Amino acid sequence: MYGAKEDSGTVSNFGMVTPKAKSMTKNLNKELYGSELFHVWSQKKGLLEEEAYMIHKYLVHKDARVLEAGTGGGRIIFEIEALGFTNLHAFDYVEKMIEYCDRVKAENSSPVDFAVADATDLNRYPSHSFDVLVYLQQVLCFIDEPLVDRALEEAYRLGAKDSVYLFSFLNWHSKFYNPILSGIVNLFRKIRGEKVAKHKLPWLMIDGRFNWKLLQGTQPGNYWYKKSQIRQMLAAASFKVIEMKTAGEILGGGKTDKGHVYVACSKR
Repeated sequence: MYGAKEDSGTVSNFGMVTPKAKSMTKNLNKELYGSELFHVWSQKKGLLEEEAYMIHKYLVHKDARVLEAGTGGGRIIFEIEALGFTNLHAFDYVEKMIEYCDRVKAENSSPVDFAVADATDLNRYPSHSFDVLVYLQQVLCFIDEPLVDRALEEAYRLGAKDSVYLFSFLNWHSKFYNPILSGIVNLFRKIRGEKVAKHKLPWLMIDGRFNWKLLQGTQPGNYWYKKSQIRQMLAAASFKVIEMKTAGEILGGGKTDKGHVYVACSKR
């Protein structure tokens, strides 16, 4: 999860930013998850139905070495532990989240090894260390697009020869208004002299409240992907897609574009 670097830049009423303020965009999601969204995400429990589908299908061997990226408050890794897995590791970029996880770990004598780490730099873990790597909770969508390739390289490096990877991505087609929002947001980016990024959108809602600052240049953003983009990106990183489905396809009901995109991969 990614957040904001301190800076003294200023923002106008129309979202115009000084050069210093432009440098704040790097870590905005980290700041958000460490402040306004900390209580919400640290307290989440249980698995979504679509997450349970992926985990029960692909986490087969109880002695597997499991790593979860972007664990937040440990929601998913603690559920994996409850299934009988014991060789468990999880990391998050937000130090406050890991402090919370360590408290829960101590209270429950959990075997999970938690660490503060960046998905683009995982040198704390040796190569080929894990049999299952869990990148759910759309963790890759919070990383600036130029760095996603690096995060995928690190994920690939950490996997054993026959490892399985579980990814999830924000689904561009799941929101009918995404193209409209993208057009408006990128118009303001052009006015500010910023790079246009069609699929990078600001948060519409933060902690249940509408984000009235969404058109300003210092707002955290997430990347929304199409299935074709996901497949191409994973192939370029030498992953082989085993299964790719939206939440709607997993749950049935005919709404195939509903929800996030879930992907199971192996190494080529």
